[in-house]
Amino acid sequence: MKKQLITTAIAGLMTLSFNATANENAFNDGDKAVEYRQKALSVMQQNFAAMAAMVKGEVEYNADFFQRRADDFEKMSGIPWAGFGVEGAMPGNNSDALTAIWDNWDDFQQRANDLQEYAAKLAEVSQEGSIDSIKPVFMDAAKTCKGCHDEYKD
Repeated sequence: MKKQLITTAIAGLMTLSFNATANENAFNDGDKAVEYRQKALSVMQQNFAAMAAMVKGEVEYNADFFQRRADDFEKMSGIPWAGFGVEGAMPGNNSDALTAIWDNWDDFQQRANDLQEYAAKLAEVSQEGSIDSIKPVFMDAAKTCKGCHDEYKD
């Protein structure tokens, strides 16, 4: 029993060590970092578009569906930004990101933080189930997205 416990502990430590190394090296390749951020932003966009259709009245408002989309949008809102801070992940043939991101890094980071705050607020207000209380928060998030795209996306 004691030998099995030690073996399990060693295996667990080796797994943790491997995971730490894998995470540490996940974005050593700029192309992989670009792909990572693009996929994360795409998932965010899909969730946001589904909510936008309800806010605009293009599809019937469904409180449960909206809340799930808002929750997913919030969860994703912190994910793509790591893919911008990797050497070699600057724009090129495989990205619509403008060099202005890296020229104005502090502003870009602030916009990312603002989006995360609006995403959290949107997820919170969506729990109330009222489209009237959701709309202004949704519009704040939408303006933040658009502002960043206007400045930093080709």
